[in-house]
Amino acid sequence: MKFETTTIDGIRIRFASARNEGKPQLLLTSPQPMSILTYQNWWDQLSQSFDVVAVDLPNHGGSDAARDVTTVSQHAVFLGKILNHFGLSHPHAVGPDIGTPTLMRFMADNPGRIRSATVGDAGAVGKVEGALLFRGLVYSRLVQWGTLSAGGAIGGRIYCAAANGIGYRLSTPTPEAKADYLAGSTRFAKLRGQVGFLGSYPTETPALARDVTGIEAPVQVLHGEFDTFVSVTNSRRLADLLPNSRFAIIPGAAHYAWEDNPAEYLDKVLTFIDDVEATAGPAAQISGL
Repeated sequence: MKFETTTIDGIRIRFASARNEGKPQLLLTSPQPMSILTYQNWWDQLSQSFDVVAVDLPNHGGSDAARDVTTVSQHAVFLGKILNHFGLSHPHAVGPDIGTPTLMRFMADNPGRIRSATVGDAGAVGKVEGALLFRGLVYSRLVQWGTLSAGGAIGGRIYCAAANGIGYRLSTPTPEAKADYLAGSTRFAKLRGQVGFLGSYPTETPALARDVTGIEAPVQVLHGEFDTFVSVTNSRRLADLLPNSRFAIIPGAAHYAWEDNPAEYLDKVLTFIDDVEATAGPAAQISGL
């Protein structure tokens, strides 16, 4: 997985890509407080099967901080700029964690632009439920202020340690991944953006509960069986509201289900995309590679 950088709307963005013209387009977005390195276990297969681009969103991973791209809606607008920049006209998308509300907002506002989406392990519609830290970062100004008042170096380390402590059950990130995730959260400007994203939920997720009902594209919602950070109630509610959805549990996995049980998660992603491709014409037989 080779990292590169580019500038989109004045913001330096880190990405990895394997451009294969003629193959199905695929976009991967970074979770929080992680980076696109979270997809490294999948990369060899994806780079052969897709025209794929993985992007660290602003304020995350190796991308720059951006004060004007903080809320869910602002990220959704920026997502459109990412698609245009990389020439992704009608991609499948995988965006667990913070990618979930970002993709749902974008898809609600831009019908037909995303071919399918796999999301989950996130709060996205209505009142979010989960661990005390998660709910505090969403609803408590005191928790938000406390996280930021410690400063980037300390606040980011505390946030990463707390999230990682309950985010894994079957695996642990590699030392390289741990270092990369930490580097993306210990700059104060980035941490401020990450906290600001979650702090926008009280306004954003009630609106999404109404607007996702108009999303016609197929959406797969996945959730780790033992995710105690974000309650499965959030994912079930989203799947119930979407008119064209598929819901599944990732066995044995905690919050970072795509990294905790990568083989099972990837199998569901590929099977779902195969099914979507099959309804539109000859299937690419992606999962058979």
